Amino acid sequence: MRKRLILPLFAFLPFCVFAQKAVVEEYVVDVTCNSPTRAVQHFREVTTILNEQGASLASFVCSCSKNDKLTSFKGLVTDASGRTIKKLKESDLQKTEYSPYLAIDDYKMYLDYTPPAYPITITYEWTIDSQDNVLSFPTFYPQSDYDVSVHKAAYSLKAPKSMNIRHAMQNMGCQVSVSDISADTQLFTLDVSDLPMLKQEPYARPLHERLPLVWFAPTDFVYYGTQGSLRNWSDYGLWEYSLIKGLDTLPDAVRQELHQLTDTLKTNREKVEALYQRLGRTTRYVAVLLGIGGQKPASAADVSKSGFGDCKGLSNYMRAMLKEVGIPSNYTTISTVNQRLLPDFASVGQMNHVILQVPLPDDTLWLECTNPELPMGYVHQDIAGHDAIEVSERGGRLVRLPVYPDSTNLMHSAIAIDLTPEGAADLTIAQKYCNQQYEDHIPMMKMDEKDRQKLFQKMVHVPQAEFSGIDIREEGAKMLLSAQVKSRNYATQTGQRLFVPVCPIHQGYTVPNASAEREEDIFLSTGYLDEDEITLTIPEGYVVETRPKNVQVDESFASFSFNIKVDGNTIRVHYRLLRRSGSFPKSLYPQLTAFYRTVRNAYSQKIVIKKN
Repeated sequence: MRKRLILPLFAFLPFCVFAQKAVVEEYVVDVTCNSPTRAVQHFREVTTILNEQGASLASFVCSCSKNDKLTSFKGLVTDASGRTIKKLKESDLQKTEYSPYLAIDDYKMYLDYTPPAYPITITYEWTIDSQDNVLSFPTFYPQSDYDVSVHKAAYSLKAPKSMNIRHAMQNMGCQVSVSDISADTQLFTLDVSDLPMLKQEPYARPLHERLPLVWFAPTDFVYYGTQGSLRNWSDYGLWEYSLIKGLDTLPDAVRQELHQLTDTLKTNREKVEALYQRLGRTTRYVAVLLGIGGQKPASAADVSKSGFGDCKGLSNYMRAMLKEVGIPSNYTTISTVNQRLLPDFASVGQMNHVILQVPLPDDTLWLECTNPELPMGYVHQDIAGHDAIEVSERGGRLVRLPVYPDSTNLMHSAIAIDLTPEGAADLTIAQKYCNQQYEDHIPMMKMDEKDRQKLFQKMVHVPQAEFSGIDIREEGAKMLLSAQVKSRNYATQTGQRLFVPVCPIHQGYTVPNASAEREEDIFLSTGYLDEDEITLTIPEGYVVETRPKNVQVDESFASFSFNIKVDGNTIRVHYRLLRRSGSFPKSLYPQLTAFYRTVRNAYSQKIVIKKN
């Protein structure tokens, strides 16, 4: 699980596994494509919802636009005996155009329905007519959630033989059949039955990678008057390049400003940084997705004039500025969801974002043009290690972004604790966050003092804590944090003894239950290193009566060590926790839970000191 701002990386809420919540009795997709510019898509879904955990599956929603029109809809709700409870019609649907974007063609037709009892069966049947935007056909995905089984599902696609239709499969145990239904028309069909439910498991691959899916797309397409090919990623790149060609012209005043800003700089890297900072000062992210604007960026001149753009427009604007000062760069499409693109199945829908690649002689920079708060060239968590398509006049090229080594995603803590005979303590905390751990803590930079105080109370587990001198500084992809903490009751006093917590951070770890029936291999999406150096000074006249034992655990997925040394009134403690990203055999899951238990216990230990 990804590390969040408040909790340590190994901490997470107690994991709940529900029993089966629904059965997809019937799932049918029937597509008729009469030409490269039109496809009529008919859907039928019959779902039996077994309990309250599946209640959300009772609602209906579909995406529409001026080129994707809902032409029919009906629904039916029946109880366990087959008795009709409610009939639903198109007038029951509501329309929402709410979107985080400034302007967008898309809208949703939806119906919120709450089942009055369980089990209940809901049937939805609807038709979408798509014109002039047939980049792909509906994806076949009969399962959409955990704890849902599928009884029967079918897909059919009729298309002219003159259209070359391609498909790709994921986690699907059957094949697509192709047959001729006339001299001019071909039929693609797929039938599946009795798909078992997917169980949600801790530390498993994300759901979208586990679902059975089949994608369908035409090789050659017409999209809002443009023509392109998806024969391979190179052809896809040629089409994308045709959309940005000629959009890199800048106003003369801007061109002069760019040269004044960069002509005296010595290196291309310095010039890139100067222009990246200018991009952050003069623009903001606002998406406008109208018509082909969902794929085609606004021109550099328009972004310069308005001061806003989406990922496409801002990346193209940065590309234009770099071109003006003689630095080549490549418009690059990428997914913030899919880590891997299908190498042999080019399609537009696999990507949802655009960044900029700047191939300098000694380094390749990846610029996130939508978030100037990130340091130049920092590869953030949503794209690190992801496949991408580099777009140029030569076509598209499948590339992979770098990922930071696990040990460089560092949180280093230096903590000094001065303890009084009454159990009070003064703490000095200095922490350094690097790379992904830095990224997790960026929100702290914008917090006011009050909110930082609240956050520190959750990060530092000290009773009756009073914080002061909180300081946060940012240095590239690194954050430095320091604070003073006073606690009137840090240690628990019992007679002549004080029970002293060893570590005031890394608390709240939850250990998942071991499972002998685990289905998925272990998947750790991110790796990191937590290193803590704690110096505890105990009062004069006290000695250590009991101290924890040193710990050393090494596993393929992680390693952990705890060492403690006593030198008079000074106790030095060192923790080191390295988690390794990657996939590991599910047979190691009992070792994983045991490892977490060891870590939790080591962080929650106490030292017992006694008055002489």
